Amino acid sequence: MANEVNTLCGFHAVEVALSTKQGRELYFDRRRVDQRMQALLDLAKVGQLSLKPSDKAELDRLSVGVRHQGIVAIGRVAIPRTGLIRFLQGIERPLVLVLDALQDPTNLGGCLRNGAAAGADASVIPRHKGCGLTPAAVRVAAGGANSLAIFEEGNWGPLLQAMKSRGLWLIGLDEHASDDVYQVDLSVGLALVVGAEDRGLRQLTRRRCDQLVQIPTPVSYTHL
Repeated sequence: MANEVNTLCGFHAVEVALSTKQGRELYFDRRRVDQRMQALLDLAKVGQLSLKPSDKAELDRLSVGVRHQGIVAIGRVAIPRTGLIRFLQGIERPLVLVLDALQDPTNLGGCLRNGAAAGADASVIPRHKGCGLTPAAVRVAAGGANSLAIFEEGNWGPLLQAMKSRGLWLIGLDEHASDDVYQVDLSVGLALVVGAEDRGLRQLTRRRCDQLVQIPTPVSYTHL
């Protein structure tokens, strides 16, 4: 599987990089000497990372605007793989985050971060549709790109059908759906399907979903 160099900012992202042995250099604020920082530095020494004492200006340059908390790791992050259905074999009740052609890398990264926090087993994006897993998306994911298995698939319709055949319940998010997500049984194997920012789910994806639900919000954004 191919890899590319990426920057991981903040304690959580760096902890993930160290636990998955994907870091190679660690830049840290030399003025920060608290217990949490020292624990990460000790882990980095065990992992034989090159330690780079730095200042805020250097860390700001490396993080390119992402909040870094005084620590930045440079390492290799897996780019999307193929073979989602094969990967799901042996997982009793998979939770898959399906991101259908998101356009904004920031939104993609945010979805990956939240998917990782929710304990998703994998995420899948369509090949040649949407923004793809850019370095900006990886940075915003804040470790989610490391802890989630991310797949990129080209045969989108057959893939969704194969997920259904595997026993996953495909739940599409649609702001106009009559049911809301809290009415869904989330204890079964399922795929949560998120559409693009402007047009939502593509028709190809919508037709494959078993159910459409909305995430209720207290304010109607159409009136803002």
